[in-house]
Amino acid sequence: MTLVLGLAALASIVFAIRQPVGFGMFLALLVALICGALALVVLVFTYGYFALRYRLGDDALVIRWLGREEYIPFDKVDGIFAGSRLGQAIRVRGLNWPGYHIGSGRSRSMGSVRYYTTTADLANIALIVTPGATYAVSPADAAGFRRELIRKVQESESSPAAAQPTTLRQGRPAVWRDPLLPLLLVMSLVLIAMSVAYVWLKWDGLPESIPLHFAADGSPDLIGPREDVFKVPAIGAAILIANLGLGLAVYARERVAARLLWACSVAVQLLMLVATARILH
Repeated sequence: MTLVLGLAALASIVFAIRQPVGFGMFLALLVALICGALALVVLVFTYGYFALRYRLGDDALVIRWLGREEYIPFDKVDGIFAGSRLGQAIRVRGLNWPGYHIGSGRSRSMGSVRYYTTTADLANIALIVTPGATYAVSPADAAGFRRELIRKVQESESSPAAAQPTTLRQGRPAVWRDPLLPLLLVMSLVLIAMSVAYVWLKWDGLPESIPLHFAADGSPDLIGPREDVFKVPAIGAAILIANLGLGLAVYARERVAARLLWACSVAVQLLMLVATARILH
């Protein structure tokens, strides 16, 4: 799926480069942006499937997925059950791919459930009940995981003096846990790299002076040395740095505005790539 979407985005960019400025170019760029974004979303979530981890520490179960961390102290665990206790098929508000569920849901028997699972088979799921919610996880050996977790919980109950504080451990700032930040940043960097790579591939065949800007009728109205073509991706990189910094600065107060700044950077890099290709085409 990622490969198909990536090829569709590349084909749309090539089509846009060959079109005159107008609706056709705009539509092709829009398709390229959508396909490229979807390809990266699929790629990131696929990586998350393989990167999902459950760790039984000294005082807590830690669940990690794509920068998100759930910290469940053993002395807050009220019960440990097999997945069959859910009594129904998995239904999640969030990521809900076949056999891959990340998000929240409700069960008649367990109440609010937070899912971090890579299977839909209830027999391979372990349920951890806490005062706030029930956690559903899918370790490779669900039965062995439950036995080890029960042992850890019993040890924490028998050694209260040695228990660690049960408050949630402070994680990284919220901005670094936002999945859109690395996604949009990677998209922008890939587009900048594509611009530079395109110039590099065309470099040997370029004359010393090339048209750098074109009038509405398509005739060149600015000529300059070929080295100036690198200014196009450089401008894109400068905009990326500025938008990244502004987004980080306002994230705590205006999360939507920060994400819009980062998304605009992707759109700018796409336009810069097309501009670079049109200059050299």
